[in-house]
Amino acid sequence: LTYSFNIIDQVVNYFYITYLFFLRLYLVGEMAEITRATGDNLRPLEDDCKLLGSLLDDCLKLEVGESLFTKIEKIRALAQCATLLARKGDKDTCAALSQRMADELMGLSIDEAVPLTRACGHYLQLTSIAELHHGLRTGRAQVSPLGPLPVFQKLISEGVDPEQLHAAVSNQQVEVVLTAHPTQVNRRTLQYKHTRIAMLLQQHDRSDLTEEEHEQILADMSREVSALWQTDELRRQKPTPVDEARGGLHFVEQSLWAAVPQFLRRLSAALKATTGKDLPLEATPIRFCSWMGGDRDGNPNVTSKVTHHVVCLARWMAADLYLREVEVLRFELSNSQCSSAVWRLASHITAEEVAAAAAASDAAASDYGKRNGVGGGVG
Repeated sequence: LTYSFNIIDQVVNYFYITYLFFLRLYLVGEMAEITRATGDNLRPLEDDCKLLGSLLDDCLKLEVGESLFTKIEKIRALAQCATLLARKGDKDTCAALSQRMADELMGLSIDEAVPLTRACGHYLQLTSIAELHHGLRTGRAQVSPLGPLPVFQKLISEGVDPEQLHAAVSNQQVEVVLTAHPTQVNRRTLQYKHTRIAMLLQQHDRSDLTEEEHEQILADMSREVSALWQTDELRRQKPTPVDEARGGLHFVEQSLWAAVPQFLRRLSAALKATTGKDLPLEATPIRFCSWMGGDRDGNPNVTSKVTHHVVCLARWMAADLYLREVEVLRFELSNSQCSSAVWRLASHITAEEVAAAAAASDAAASDYGKRNGVGGGVG
C-alpha cells in the first residue's frame, strides 16, 4: 500500500511539472512579446534555449526511443500552437488544440507519462539556467555600473560626510541565517550539474573560441545533459537532519565561500574611491549564522548528538576550506625577501615544527623499543 501511494504521489508530482511546463510556454511567449515591444534583445536567450533544448532532444531520442520522442514532440507542438493562438486572440482554435493536447496526455500510459513529465521538468530547468545566464550577461553589458560604488557616489553627492559613510559601512553587521529544509527539491548532484551547464554556457559566449574549442564545449554540454537525464530527480529516502545540514553547507562551499570575499573587495574598492579609505581588515559586515542541526522546533530527530555532529561537520568544512586557501597562498606568496619581523616569525614556526618532529620521532623510537625489548625499556 505504501509503495502504491508513493507511485501515485510521484505521478501527481510529474503531472504538476507538466502543467508548469505548459504554463511556462505561455509566460515565455508573453515575455517575448513585451520584450520585443520594448526593444530588448532576446536573441541570445532564444539561442541558448534552443541549444540546450536540442541537446536534450538528442538525449531523449537515445534514452526513450523515437516512438515516445515523437509523442513528446507532438504534445509540445500542440502546446506551442495553442499558446501562440491564445496570444493572437483566437480563442476557439486555441481551445480545440488544448483539448486535443489534453486527449493526447490522458491517452498516455504511466510508462509514457513519466518520461514525458521528466522531459518537461528538464526543459524547465534548462530554460531557467539559460534565463539566469542571460540576466548575468545583460547585467554586465549595462552602461550604468552595478554594486556599491554608484550608491556611495550618490550618498556623497547628497551631502553625506565621507568619514560618516566609511564608519557606517565599516561597523555595519548583516547576519545571514542558514537553514536546512527537507522540502528542498533539487538534489546536490543536480545542483552541481546545473552549475556545470551554466559555466559551459558562459564559455560558449566567448567570441575567440576556435572551432575545436567550440565543438569541445558542445560535447561537454551534451554529456552534462545526458547525465542530468540519467540522474534520479527525487530523493528515495527521507533525509536526516545531518543530510539536510550537508545540503546547506554545500551552498557555503560552492557559492558563498567565493562570492562573499569578491563582494567585500568590491565594497572596499568603492569605499576607497569615495572616502579615500579601504574597508578595515578586521571589519566583518557580513556574518553567517546557522539553524542547521540545532532547530528543535518540533523535530524529535534533532538531538544534542545531532547538533554536535553538525557543528563538527561545519568546523571540518571550515578547516578544509581554509587549508585549500593556504595551499593556494603557498604558490602565490613566492617572495624570496621579507621584512625582519616576518623572517623571525617564519624562523620561530620552522623551529617549532622541527622540535615537534624530533619529539614525535623520539616517542616512536621509545615505543618501538618497549614493544620489542630494545634499549632502556627492558631491565
